Amino acid sequence: MSKTKKQSLGARGEELAEAYLKKEGYKIVSRNFRYGHGEIDLIAIKDEILIFVEVKSYQAKPLDLPEYRINKIKRKKMIETAYGFLEQNPQYEQFNRQFDVLLVDFSQYPAQITHYPAAFWLEEPF
Repeated sequence: MSKTKKQSLGARGEELAEAYLKKEGYKIVSRNFRYGHGEIDLIAIKDEILIFVEVKSYQAKPLDLPEYRINKIKRKKMIETAYGFLEQNPQYEQFNRQFDVLLVDFSQYPAQITHYPAAFWLEEPF
């Protein structure tokens, strides 16, 4: 898949993920937040929890589970980026925090969304 098609698929997946979260009662506070070399696809609030969301989209069923695409390096980068968000947005400092993963499967119609709340956590202090 070309980079343009991959980017387009990712953007469509993020749009569906955002709509899904809103429907579930989440308030989106940021989309595609960048800090340093990291990016967080969606940042949302629900029930006084600040949720950092990674969206993984795919068109063809992957050979392994899509969940495995969020490796230790990606998790660490997301956590560092989350700290960057909190540094720039101190109004959220007191919120509890959570890292979710949403998988968007475009291999079927309509696209299937699988949500993994609290998919990972801070494994070691920085």
